[in-house]
Amino acid sequence: MPTVTVEPKLYKRVEETALECKVSIGEVLAAAVHLYLWELDRRKISEESAVYRQRHAELREQYLGQYIAMHNGQVVDHDTDFQALRQRIRRCFGRTPVMITLVEDVAERSLVRHGFRVKMATQ
Repeated sequence: MPTVTVEPKLYKRVEETALECKVSIGEVLAAAVHLYLWELDRRKISEESAVYRQRHAELREQYLGQYIAMHNGQVVDHDTDFQALRQRIRRCFGRTPVMITLVEDVAERSLVRHGFRVKMATQ
């Protein structure tokens, strides 16, 4: 198993957190790395979403009514079947974050909260 070096102050903080939460140091580190990687994935999808909004008019012309998969600002695949597209993307890209979205008339829809239900806003 590889060895990871952690600066002493950070290790002390991890050790204190593990004691306080009654878990192992490994569990604290694993949770921290998991959260860090999740945040990186979230940022990547957010960047892809911004590109999608910028290119929406062009994408709408070509892919209206289809799901597209965007990676590094480029459409890498498309399909009318979300599950089929998702399976191909996972085979090709593994766990790499790839945005999959339905190309609609509008670039994005607002979400409206009614009590505990969330609905897509009607235009």
